[in-house]
Amino acid sequence: MQFSVKDLKFNNLKLLEQALTHRSFSKTIEHNERLEFLGDAILSFVIAEDLHERLPNAKEGILTQLRAMYVCKTNLAKAAYRLELGKILRTAKNLKLSGSVQQLSILADVVEALIGAIYLDQGLEAAKKFIFKTLGPIPSITDIPLMKSHKTELQELIQSKYSLAPRYEVVNVLGVAHAPIFKIRVLINNKEIATAEGSNKKEASEAAAQIAINSLFNNIKL
Repeated sequence: MQFSVKDLKFNNLKLLEQALTHRSFSKTIEHNERLEFLGDAILSFVIAEDLHERLPNAKEGILTQLRAMYVCKTNLAKAAYRLELGKILRTAKNLKLSGSVQQLSILADVVEALIGAIYLDQGLEAAKKFIFKTLGPIPSITDIPLMKSHKTELQELIQSKYSLAPRYEVVNVLGVAHAPIFKIRVLINNKEIATAEGSNKKEASEAAAQIAINSLFNNIKL
């Protein structure tokens, strides 16, 4: 049976409500950004501790790569999709109607906020349990040679098939100054293949490259 948010038991339901409230929902209701900040730190610590204990002979660079693979926005967003957080996240109506609530960065932030809320409500062990139940097992050292950025994969694919190089352009910058959302498109042979959004240019470019790879495998003609 698949784990869902309904399976979470909170002593303080206000913490759960706050974790599931986006800053766009209301100017008077406390949103989840502070919990997200806390959850991000807890997640990083939990994974660092686990890797440090399980891999006593691994160098710092290896531990850093493995942690980055696990705590990346893509992995967090996948967990959010499985939990269907986009359906229950409280946001402004326009985000719901436009589908922007399904943005990778927004969904990933909700998972971090939930981690922070669980920690405050039930402690570190409960937060750890939630992390490993929702995000799955931590990658092993053998996974590292297989790890490539989506931008690298796309570039290798395009160069091998068409002798071209992808080009990335910033389409728009949304949101507020302290929490911008970048919209970036990827072009191949001056044709737009995909667009995506992220909390920084790197994240948005990676997401756009991933979408472009999927599109190319669906036989888009350049």
